Amino acid sequence: MPRFYECTSGKILIDGKDIRTFSRSELRKQIGIVEQEPFLFSRSIRENILFGTFGACDDTRVEAAAKAAAIHDVILGFPEQYDTVIGEKGVTLSGGQKQRIVIARTLLKDPRILILDDAMSSVDTATEHNIRQALAELMKGRTSFIIAHRIQTVMGADRIIVLEDGRIAETGTHEDLITNSGFYQRIFDLQSERSEDHV
Repeated sequence: MPRFYECTSGKILIDGKDIRTFSRSELRKQIGIVEQEPFLFSRSIRENILFGTFGACDDTRVEAAAKAAAIHDVILGFPEQYDTVIGEKGVTLSGGQKQRIVIARTLLKDPRILILDDAMSSVDTATEHNIRQALAELMKGRTSFIIAHRIQTVMGADRIIVLEDGRIAETGTHEDLITNSGFYQRIFDLQSERSEDHV
């Protein structure tokens, strides 16, 4: 969708228009991506949040985005707060802190389309709740694509597309799919058993 790769067959439409009719820069301004392994620069936290906005935001908006991403209070605990320089790729931060800084960055960008690429796979259960709340804030009023292995992450989606061996196996809501006795329902049961084992 962001045209890092071009379609080799078929086409992708946004509001009825083929994405290839938009310039890459125009298209990417409208898309926010929160990846499994977020990339942060060896710069200040403020600069990392501002990345992609071309510095066109004041401190009030930066802090508002950080609060919505549930990372503001953590940042205030650092010696230099928003001016704290983080190591390359955010090496000085935990997985959850990195994710929330990228969520704040994406909120500040205010994209119309959001792609969440397994955004909670590398965080612990305690952090997952905070990130889930931040993502709920981020998804308000946007077309969102959630790529996930954890069924709990996609249960509230309007439409779930289940892939098995690279092909679409099922589509529907969570309620539809858990009654189909298909691949989704088997994974749901398996993940539910694992959750009960850890209680």
